[in-house]
Amino acid sequence: MNMIRAFFCSLATLVLSVLYVGLILSVLLAILTGILRTVGFDQIKMGIWQGVELPVILSIPVSLVVSFLLFLASLYVKRSLVFCFSQLKF
Repeated sequence: MNMIRAFFCSLATLVLSVLYVGLILSVLLAILTGILRTVGFDQIKMGIWQGVELPVILSIPVSLVVSFLLFLASLYVKRSLVFCFSQLKF
């Protein structure tokens, strides 16, 4: 039974670590794109849904809200990652 648990925890550790790094990078990119769009980069488009563009003045607040939600998700992923890592016995 311990070998099966160790096997699944090792797989989950790999998947959760990639997810955690991706979420942290997404947080940084969301903040960066909000700032760049506000500064004047016209290549960055932000929309609420198909065909509805977000006003430029709302770029930073929306990007901060999105990055905060992604950061909260990364905290839960990190908690799961620490739990799976603690289940592995070296």
